[in-house]
Amino acid sequence: MKKIAIYSELKNNVIEDTAFELISKAKELAEKSKNTLNYDVEITTVLVANEVSENDVKKAFMAGSDNFVLLKNCDFGNFSQSTYSGALVSYLFENPHDFILFPATPTGRMIAPRVTTILDTGLVADCTGLDFIVKDNDIKLASTRPTFGAELMATILSKKRPECATIRPKTFKPNFSYSSEGKFKEFSCSIIEKYNFKIVDSKSDKKPAVDFSNFKIIFGAGYGLYDGQNYDYINKLHELARILGAGFAVSRKLVDFKISKSEFQVGQTGATVTPDLYVAFGISGAIQHIQGIKNSKTIVAINSDPNADIFNYADYKIVANAKNIIDQMYLKLGY
Repeated sequence: MKKIAIYSELKNNVIEDTAFELISKAKELAEKSKNTLNYDVEITTVLVANEVSENDVKKAFMAGSDNFVLLKNCDFGNFSQSTYSGALVSYLFENPHDFILFPATPTGRMIAPRVTTILDTGLVADCTGLDFIVKDNDIKLASTRPTFGAELMATILSKKRPECATIRPKTFKPNFSYSSEGKFKEFSCSIIEKYNFKIVDSKSDKKPAVDFSNFKIIFGAGYGLYDGQNYDYINKLHELARILGAGFAVSRKLVDFKISKSEFQVGQTGATVTPDLYVAFGISGAIQHIQGIKNSKTIVAINSDPNADIFNYADYKIVANAKNIIDQMYLKLGY
């Protein structure tokens, strides 16, 4: 029996969706392992907190988890890198797992390196793909992530157990089709390490990032809409999205050239989106952008270059000047 641990997080006393995304992906891998690789795999969701709702535990089981473990302490209400990682490491030393998956969230990115260092194992960071393979007569976690400036994809195998990875949010979709029954265990944890720091409150003067999950349709603007002198068509597409109730996104190049704000960026170094419809206007299709949109239900690409890379990933391809398409859409809407 192989074991996968999923590190989950709370926000406003509710388990973050990233946990359910990873649980469902782990369940998919477990089913593949049993059916084609002849290995049984058990999935355990691990939460460090002072409490958890019954509804969240059931959701974890419905997403595919076999077990739910609560590492409990009344001081776990506020996140602390040292105490959270201490509790998690203490549990993992007593209950070894073959694989550990962390969300690549701000707190996940703090916890994962500390935990893997103490466990004396490796970590594959910011993954966008996971699979199981058999190597040397054993099952291995094959973690895929962008490399070389996000231009190439690398699949990495770890040499040590547990094999660990952080995975970008929205990379996988949760699937709540499994039984709501599972094994729940609660462990009372002492504070293993002294606080290095403690978050008592958080405030930000920065404008929050765009919540793309609110939009079923997203219009993506690429460098092809910029003529080197003005931003007219980028602004027109943004306004068109507002009129139609769609989301507005941009490619990395527009942000790098200070043409647009980073809060709208979609891709490996921006947001990952999963709308029903993603329409790319003048986007060439760099691999880092594709990583952010590949889970969209339908992708429509508009580009004047018939050999544009994005056409390799699009469900519908329109070889045309994206600016002309925007003008036609405005005319159709009576503007």
